[in-house]
Amino acid sequence: MKIACSLLFAVCCLQQSLFAQPPDSLRGVKYRGIFVNDEDWGLRPWAVRHFGAQEQIGTNAYAEVFALMKADGLNLIWPAMHEGGYEFSARPENLELAKRWGVAVGTSHCEPMLRNNCYLPNADKKKWSWVSNRDFLVDYWREGVRRGTVNGDREVLWTIGMRGIHDGRMPDGKTTEEKIKILEEVFAAQCAMLPDGAPKLFCPYKEVLPIFNAGLKVPEDATILWVNDNFGYVRRLGGPQCEGYGGGIYWHLSYWGRPHGYIHLCTTPPAFMWYELVAKCWENGVRDVWMVNAGDVFQAEILLDAFGRFAADPESWKAKTDPQADALRMWARESFFGQDLQDLQDSENNPDNPVNPVLKLSDRIVQHLNEYFNLGFNRKPEHMCIQWSRALPESVKSSLLKRYHALLNEDIEIERQLTGEGARHIDDYFRLVGFQTRFLAYAGIIHLEGRDKAYAHSVLDPLYARWDALDGGKWSGFWIDTIDERPGMYQPTAHNRWSSQMQWPWNEPDDPARKDRRGESRSDYAATQYRADVPEPTWLEPVARERGAKGGEWVNVAGLGTSGNALALLPVKPGVGEGAFLKFDLNQPLTHSPTHPLNQSSLVLQFLPDFALWPGLKLGVKVSFDDDEAKYVEVPRSDSNIGEKDSVRAVAVQDNFIRVDVPIPSGAKTATITAVDPGVVIDRVGVRTVP
Repeated sequence: MKIACSLLFAVCCLQQSLFAQPPDSLRGVKYRGIFVNDEDWGLRPWAVRHFGAQEQIGTNAYAEVFALMKADGLNLIWPAMHEGGYEFSARPENLELAKRWGVAVGTSHCEPMLRNNCYLPNADKKKWSWVSNRDFLVDYWREGVRRGTVNGDREVLWTIGMRGIHDGRMPDGKTTEEKIKILEEVFAAQCAMLPDGAPKLFCPYKEVLPIFNAGLKVPEDATILWVNDNFGYVRRLGGPQCEGYGGGIYWHLSYWGRPHGYIHLCTTPPAFMWYELVAKCWENGVRDVWMVNAGDVFQAEILLDAFGRFAADPESWKAKTDPQADALRMWARESFFGQDLQDLQDSENNPDNPVNPVLKLSDRIVQHLNEYFNLGFNRKPEHMCIQWSRALPESVKSSLLKRYHALLNEDIEIERQLTGEGARHIDDYFRLVGFQTRFLAYAGIIHLEGRDKAYAHSVLDPLYARWDALDGGKWSGFWIDTIDERPGMYQPTAHNRWSSQMQWPWNEPDDPARKDRRGESRSDYAATQYRADVPEPTWLEPVARERGAKGGEWVNVAGLGTSGNALALLPVKPGVGEGAFLKFDLNQPLTHSPTHPLNQSSLVLQFLPDFALWPGLKLGVKVSFDDDEAKYVEVPRSDSNIGEKDSVRAVAVQDNFIRVDVPIPSGAKTATITAVDPGVVIDRVGVRTVP
């Protein structure tokens, strides 16, 4: 491992920053973009309904996407990649449209050289092998270069490298060494086709990252797009010798894959996005390209607005004490009350008066969204299932149920107030907020109250019907019916290319060992760390905290973690926070029951399931009781080489926490947690006594 890391660091040190930013853009990320992905559930049915089955996701649909991107300050796109329609670069009008909107064009991690191998004829797909058919691949990629450079004025960011057909594994090479050799040959051939100075991106996604970690040499003038684990946790960044070389990040707001996708709603908290992108990536030199997988795009409008704000000026956002609320407040006021605030500004009324009804209502919407994102982080509706609901301790189940009902009631009340205030955009509220908050609430109620399909139709069908009627039907067909599974190939009338996104109780087998339609075990899909027969810990608050010798400290970040107030070690830089500590009082609750002297009490550390910043570092803290010697506690499965098939991480990314129990010595009065490694986020700390 040390040799591999040294080789990687040497490669990084040779790299130059790909994008020389002009002085007026030094504040932000130069390229901030979206990947249109898993588009077959929402975007494609919508586009087919409005623009026709022949065009599908074409220039008309992309005009809507580019308009949203422009409003959010986004300027790079990876187009939709799945079959159905046509290859984006095959039609010059798409590239011209992007140019007119000021949007640079690229292609995803598995679509090198502005080509999409999903559209190859089946006979040619069998030729997808560098070892056996390199001449075919060279000609194929040269066509991509021709399309992207035909007029000489198109802004293209060229993805280099090679994976398999349609997001599959690279077909050649049995060993890591063989794969490295093949990829380096591919790099050389691709770079030789491109004009001098053409910007290049390499994305070591999924199975490619361990190959990269083993010493793959990337072209010196390419920018590396680091990757997350598909659920937002960044798998690795650069390294200490690479600071300042720039870089990029590919990050998910939507995902279809193991252990279960989340593509219906958009429930990623802005605070989590802020931590992973601003506090972590920007802080460690990832400043050239930020790319998010936006799924069907229009379900993610709130988060794309926050993403644009964060990327435009990360330094100012880094200093925010409540970045989530600030971003949501800006969005809500501009989206629903912009003209009202302007009218107030022009009158004698003070728009900044906190008792102003417009501001009070916008702040209420912000608090409502805070609750929605926290509930969604506690359990995305797509991850709800029979096994999860059965595993919940009664205390957790009753608390969640109360919150789901309250979320539903609050949404109805906010809409009533909006109508009373004469808001100009009542339909926009339902389109941007109401549909998703109500769907999440109903999904939780259905699972935790054991409601049936008839109930689901009675509460969700009206949401779909109201949505389809918005703006004269402009958005009809975007949200598909998830209640009834409609497996089979995509058809415009069925709206569903794969099986349902939702694990409704009536669609799920009681036996988790049964196979799903892809032949994979349901055990990963149903995983959770909760156990109905094990009580939840009694959660504690720190009674004291101290900064590290170099200034880092534990900071509560509003909106972060399942707690909504997780403790992050900031800034996320090696060595800076080392030594910062938190102290907890163990006297209340009692850690030892005199009536059960053999009971074992544990200090429960609930971490975000993140990764160490880069190979050679770990992710953990030291724990000590009273004056005893400190013990190192590592966040489980935090090595970047651990992939999506790991069963522990499959559980953790659905719960969005991972727990470690540390035995408490008899009679201990205090516990101290001391920072060691950068990147640790402590969601909660508690005490649990198990007979």
